[in-house]
Amino acid sequence: MQKNKLMQVAILIGSVLIIIGISLMLWSILTNDERNAIKISLDIGDSKPIKFEALSLIPGDECEYSVKLQRSRAERFDLSLDFVEIGDGVLKDYARVKIIAKDDVVYDELLANTLENERILFSVDFGEDKNTEFRIVYYLPLDVGNEVKNAEAQFEMVLTASNE
Repeated sequence: MQKNKLMQVAILIGSVLIIIGISLMLWSILTNDERNAIKISLDIGDSKPIKFEALSLIPGDECEYSVKLQRSRAERFDLSLDFVEIGDGVLKDYARVKIIAKDDVVYDELLANTLENERILFSVDFGEDKNTEFRIVYYLPLDVGNEVKNAEAQFEMVLTASNE
């Protein structure tokens, strides 16, 4: 009789742990996409800054952000991304930035070059749902060594919409 009650308690505890584990896994899956999502409402002529403070990566690592753009009407226009350094950081000399729009890589360059003189231009098309998005991926190649240990970069990206 004692073994039977012990077995029931063990099954109950195991069931509760399984339910908690499945709940945590589902929560993680459902909220994972929104952790690095940047939502911006945009009109022609608008400029919106996005700050990236204390960006740090290890070799082989990447950090991806999804920039979700919203409009009041469906339209196609050009985006301009200007990167401005707001703090000194060694990481900029080793990390790369990649911009992906509609699964096409529209830009892939060293972050230091991007901060110095590059303006990234590409077109976006707001469909019937009046939303679109692009992704920004910061990554550090595997062949980078100890020179980036504890290194960071601080900058902002200014997003400007135009109809050129």
